[in-house]
Amino acid sequence: MNGYNGYITAGVAIVIGILICFWGYRMLKVTLGIMGAVVGASAGWALGLSWFPQSPGLALVCVVVGAVIGAVLCLWLFFLGIFLLGASAGTAVASAVFHGLGRQPEPLVVLIVAVVFGVLAIVLQKFMIVISTAFSGSYLLVAGLLQLLTGTPNGTPLWVNPLQPGPKGVLGVGAWILWVVVGLSAAAFQFRDRRRREEVVRQETQAA
Repeated sequence: MNGYNGYITAGVAIVIGILICFWGYRMLKVTLGIMGAVVGASAGWALGLSWFPQSPGLALVCVVVGAVIGAVLCLWLFFLGIFLLGASAGTAVASAVFHGLGRQPEPLVVLIVAVVFGVLAIVLQKFMIVISTAFSGSYLLVAGLLQLLTGTPNGTPLWVNPLQPGPKGVLGVGAWILWVVVGLSAAAFQFRDRRRREEVVRQETQAA
């Protein structure tokens, strides 16, 4: 079963990436819940391994509890969710730039960019929600595709962990270009969709 963990992760990343990438703004509550769950699960996994290093079952319980708490907090505390959404996009952007330059991501730089994006997401909500979901979703989508292409079921030689080395050579350049193209396309799609829905609401209001 362990041999398929990487492929399962890749499949989940691709599905979630597509949803967030193209419909993140429209499904904002779902997006915030997913982001909160991912952050909470990551924190739960880290704590679980620290507290119960010899008990994977208890560590998994920590993951589930962390995911639930993270999702609830992001839905209940709206601005926390928006901040985390922007911060996740900042992490993706900073990590992808480092990988595109063929360098190992610097944790401090990634953290600073994540915080800046998180603050911008709170200040410029509508614009940054679209940008954040488009490029975060694109990041997950490319990460999942890379996982399948590299065929390493037990490892993650891709961007799932933003602080690890990314793919090099033609594969690395192609992944970076695909991330940018998909992110820009998804952002354009979401902006058009938002304008169309706002126009529909305006016409319905005028008709009433």
